[in-house]
Amino acid sequence: MLTCFVFHLYKGVRAGGGIGDEIESPDGDEYEVYRIIFDITFFFFVIVILLAIIQGLIIDAFGELRDQLQSVSDDM
Repeated sequence: MLTCFVFHLYKGVRAGGGIGDEIESPDGDEYEVYRIIFDITFFFFVIVILLAIIQGLIIDAFGELRDQLQSVSDDM
């Protein structure tokens, strides 16, 4: 069951249209386990967390612009 879960997690992470589709699969390599762990942690740290931070900054910037516009219209 664990093998099935790891397989689907790994293939799902790699099949996102990114670099995982272009680089070779580590099937049969002696460092296959390390490569799978690296790919999954890279996906979570870079794709999920970093993009969430960038998206949060963009949303916060638009919120500040909206607040500035509201304060200008309140002053009129």
